Amino acid sequence: MSQSLITPTFLGGNRVIPLRPPDSQRPSWAGPPDYPSDLIVNLGDAPEPLLPEESDLGIPLPAGSAEGNAAHKLVTIGDSLTMGFKSMAITDTKLSWPVMVADALGLTAQQFTYPSFPGPPDCPGLPLNLEAIVRGMQTAGDGQPPVLKQLRETYAAITAASHVKSYWEHGPGSVPPGTADNYYHNLAVYSWTVADAYTRTVGQAVATVNSSAGGLAAFSPIVTHGADRAMLITLRGPLAQDMSNPTTMVDAAKWLGDHGGIDTLVVALGANNALPAAVRLRLVWSDHPEQSPTVFTPSHFQAQLTALADQVAAITARRVIWATVPHVTVAPIALGIGAKTLAKRYYEHYIHAWIRPDDYLPGVNPALTDQQACAIDSAIDQYNYAIKQLVYNARTATPARDWLILDMCGLLDRLAFRRYINDPAGQPAWWQRKAYQLPKVLAALTPLPDTRFFVSDPSGRTQGGLFALDGTHPTTIGYSILADQVLKTIDHATGIPPRSIDFARYLDEDSLITHPPSSLAGDLGPLELINTVVDVGETLLGQPQT
Repeated sequence: MSQSLITPTFLGGNRVIPLRPPDSQRPSWAGPPDYPSDLIVNLGDAPEPLLPEESDLGIPLPAGSAEGNAAHKLVTIGDSLTMGFKSMAITDTKLSWPVMVADALGLTAQQFTYPSFPGPPDCPGLPLNLEAIVRGMQTAGDGQPPVLKQLRETYAAITAASHVKSYWEHGPGSVPPGTADNYYHNLAVYSWTVADAYTRTVGQAVATVNSSAGGLAAFSPIVTHGADRAMLITLRGPLAQDMSNPTTMVDAAKWLGDHGGIDTLVVALGANNALPAAVRLRLVWSDHPEQSPTVFTPSHFQAQLTALADQVAAITARRVIWATVPHVTVAPIALGIGAKTLAKRYYEHYIHAWIRPDDYLPGVNPALTDQQACAIDSAIDQYNYAIKQLVYNARTATPARDWLILDMCGLLDRLAFRRYINDPAGQPAWWQRKAYQLPKVLAALTPLPDTRFFVSDPSGRTQGGLFALDGTHPTTIGYSILADQVLKTIDHATGIPPRSIDFARYLDEDSLITHPPSSLAGDLGPLELINTVVDVGETLLGQPQT
């Protein structure tokens, strides 16, 4: 079977960008029924990242395609990463990467709009703000003897969670949004998969939110149907929010295109087609006949991507930037332990980050194996090859479309501390050419921000800094790095000399970096407590909150 290749001029020499995984012999452990028949396991290097200047795949478009007079300069559709979600909540939407990009582009508050998720004062956001809870626990326990300290911290966490649940289920947050003249420019909704963007309607969300919680769900500390509640706020628009409203996320973007046009549309979806495996440490493929999937098979992802692309093609947008899907096993929510042998990238087991490696009990604590982690990343590689093929087809079509790649996967790989930065022996062939260099203002921090789980003590932050307290979403400075890549991709597409995000500004606004909690040392006790409460809540609800 031949390999389809792009041979762009910007790479030079004999290096190429593949549009499909290299042909390889399937390892014996990766056969059905445990692994899907369409999975191509990558036991070599991770695919070479694409830089912003390579986002066009080396395929120029006809002159005159760079600038436009669209009314809507920037529109984004995506999931939690595009909302600005961090520490298990959406609250600081003004610090999302789309807002950072909009500010750098000089857009006013009217030119780039986004929803807000206030919540109760002691724990703002939806569904559960870990940073607020940790700080509340710290205040409650400060100066107390050990037993009383733990009791007070536990009470503070439970009280804050109850306030959040009450606010969104019975208080101000439960009031349906009214109509608006326009849709927001940031249309992302947390937990949405690729298919949710074009199938999940406002009417369905209304019906879900208005349905009875039932059973023990009323006693769960988790806000019921949090993502649907977020959708109703995010997709507030000209149509009344009732069960007859057919609007999807993609429909809202199309409405903006039909009412003034869009200059740059960013599509950043797909992480939730694989992230649940890393969060729950459980691998269930989407072809399983009975269980809910945690990872979509490559063919299932391809089908969703094709359907989404057809709908995006109908949106009046001058250019579309398609984000790749990050390798979810790099996120520190899953802590690799044991030797790193398989493909030089994968540890023997991946466990919850708040469990000490010495305390890990096989068969008791949930875990992924190195083979499962490799299979998950291999599936994601196939997702991303499909996205690259999509962009290639668009740029070479007649007429050509100005579609580009935002290599979110490659960016995270370039920042991966335990996988690459701290393990030179495991670094891929492209590492010396494309390892990420932190901006000066971030490189001046001590310790250097990295992708390990956030840990801090009374002396300050001791490790991590690019991921927030949920171990799956960036901190504000982490989002600023992503925003910078988006900005440079737009600049490359428009022929403008590359600009940079104001990293110093977002460092000042990152509370985890400037004022780290003093209680997240050693065993990460507060986070273990909170996540135990969340796990119990999910069990009572019978539905994971991803």
